Amino acid sequence: MRDPLRNVSVRYKLALTFLVVCFLAFGVGGLLVTHSARESLEREILALQRFRSQSYAAALEGELGAYQLRARDFASDGYIRARLEEMAGSAPGEGGAVQEALRRHLLENKLPLEPAFANLALIGAENGDAFLANPDNGEWAGDLPAEATAGADWFSGLVPGRGDESAPTLVLGTPVKSLSGGRFLGTLLVHVRCRVWIAEALGGVAGDELTPGYRLRLVDRNRRVLEIPREVLDRSDPAVAARLADSGLGLRLRNPGERGAQRPAAPGVLSEVFPLELGGWQLEASLRMKEALAAVSGLQARFLIAGVVLAGAACLILLFPMRFLARPIRELRDAAMHIRGGDFSARVPVESSDEIGELSRSFNLMAEAVEERAEKLRLAAGTLERRKNELRRERDRLNAVIRSMRDGLMVLGGDGRVEVANAAAEPLRAVLENGGLELRAHRNCRRANVPVEAGALEEGNGSPANDADGEGVENPCLNCLFEPAAPPRSCLIDAGSLVYEVHSTRLSPGQDGSAGRVLVARDVTDRVAQDERQIHQERLAVLGEVAAVMAHELNNPLAAIRMFAQMIASKLPEQSPLREDVSVIERNTEACGRTIRELLDYATGATPEVGRVDVHASLREVAGFLRALRERGETELVLTLGAEEPVVNGDEVQLRQVFVNLVMNALQAGGAGRVEVQTRLDARHLVIDVMDDGPGIPDELADSVFRPFFTTKPRGSGTGLGLSTARRITEIQGGGLELADGRPGHTTFRVRLLRSAG
Repeated sequence: MRDPLRNVSVRYKLALTFLVVCFLAFGVGGLLVTHSARESLEREILALQRFRSQSYAAALEGELGAYQLRARDFASDGYIRARLEEMAGSAPGEGGAVQEALRRHLLENKLPLEPAFANLALIGAENGDAFLANPDNGEWAGDLPAEATAGADWFSGLVPGRGDESAPTLVLGTPVKSLSGGRFLGTLLVHVRCRVWIAEALGGVAGDELTPGYRLRLVDRNRRVLEIPREVLDRSDPAVAARLADSGLGLRLRNPGERGAQRPAAPGVLSEVFPLELGGWQLEASLRMKEALAAVSGLQARFLIAGVVLAGAACLILLFPMRFLARPIRELRDAAMHIRGGDFSARVPVESSDEIGELSRSFNLMAEAVEERAEKLRLAAGTLERRKNELRRERDRLNAVIRSMRDGLMVLGGDGRVEVANAAAEPLRAVLENGGLELRAHRNCRRANVPVEAGALEEGNGSPANDADGEGVENPCLNCLFEPAAPPRSCLIDAGSLVYEVHSTRLSPGQDGSAGRVLVARDVTDRVAQDERQIHQERLAVLGEVAAVMAHELNNPLAAIRMFAQMIASKLPEQSPLREDVSVIERNTEACGRTIRELLDYATGATPEVGRVDVHASLREVAGFLRALRERGETELVLTLGAEEPVVNGDEVQLRQVFVNLVMNALQAGGAGRVEVQTRLDARHLVIDVMDDGPGIPDELADSVFRPFFTTKPRGSGTGLGLSTARRITEIQGGGLELADGRPGHTTFRVRLLRSAG
């Protein structure tokens, strides 16, 4: 354990130790004593206040019960019951003498019997009008809830004071029944002064002197709060209760949500609730412990002061031995500081034979040994520093060479983890460590009758060993590149959008016997892209030559066919059914001519002839044109033409060529299945979906099918220009072509064409 006072002198530590002992003896001991006394006093105070609060609650509830009994006694008065029954049976406007007699009876014979009653009211069961003993004070009888006159005893909540009654009040209700059969005649309401109720109830509770910090509050069922002044609870002034009964001294009513209406929740405040069964009220008693325990709060300070005084006296007594103990220790400390600074010649004088003297002699022996070994270490450190500098220069030179390499260099350990890699090899490292890029080989080697994880490829050209029939098991080149035990290999791999030429060779086993792998990767993306562009340019050059020859060879037969078709049309009657067939021949010969020109335009980039095109009419013509192809393949072609305005701006012949290519591909892919063509409108485009139930297009070929000369058909069955030409035509005319769905049975190509403006 580390010394928490390591920066403090020993003599001060001794004084501090005695000071702490005295403080613990008198301070902490006194704290425990006062704490125990405080807890006992708190328990006694809380028990006393709980008993007193219960007495207050019982007194308030008893007084309220007495008011209820008094109200029932009034309601059972035969005179009141007889007059109320006469008033209930009299016609409107009659019974004025009866009412006056009843009011006089209430004012003279009933109200004076109970000082807490401010007023009385009778409410009939039939008409519901209030008959007040004192009509001048009748606001309290209005807006009463329905349960007040429901025929049962009822208690209201706290009612704010009005007029002369500045203190809050409450209302009691009790039923009034007839003299004969107990029929319900109405309800007697009693307006009670809360100041008189509280003064009479709490004035009769005997008790000792009130504890400081003690507070009482009445809470009704509507959460209104009535604070009872402390002067009413204090027995030192007997006239306070009388003043409360006369003027409502200090009674304050707070509504829910008003400041001060919540139960006290400050630290050090204890609060208890005592329910009153009558009326659903509660009596809340709170006690501030700081005020209640103010008498014993000074005991702790007196104990602490006594502890500090005794600790100071103990330090004065220990001053003499501390001087002779602290000086040798200080000399040891100074000598140790010299040794720490490199002066190993420092020694400590030995002046005694006690423990301090033995410590000084041991320190001197240690200093001599340290001085001798420090010299040997200095010589060894010089040698190590020279060798370390040599190794650092060799390492820096090697790192500089690796960092300056444009080719990627990566060293794998025996477990396949990357040990060394430069910045150029980061794509390969990301794949091996984090899977950050997708690697795939340009080609897969094949092994005849050998599992992928066993055997090896033939040296040289990577041809399969013992593969006479060309059959075998595919072995990805990546396995050969990254396996630590594999022979040296070279391969082209794709890492995202980049192409790398990777050379991989074995690493000689280290001292632990584990082998490794060294990989050198060169970025050949530009070279591969340049080769592909060169091949594409050569294909375009060949296409131009072929297009020129085809245009020359096919235009003459097409012109002859068009001429003879026109001659036949001129000789046919106007109503002849053959005119439509001749028209089909003319349009298709014209389309063939335009197709030949489009083949030439693919290389020259000619501008299409834009006009208004009815897409539905073009699709119907395409369906008729391909009728023989779908009948030969037994394929069902369905046109679902749902677009309301099928007119777009474009080149009619080129768009018909797009539809022919897409529908013909769908018919060839679907076989003896079903091809459906749908049209619909969106915000700006006319959308044409060509769907078939063929084998589908894999995700990895979704972009490749639109490249020129790429085809999935058997050799001789396609040129690979159909989809690329169709996309180029739609993009030139402001639209687009995409593969919307490539799943088997749901293959969908989607054409988007700009809608005509008008």
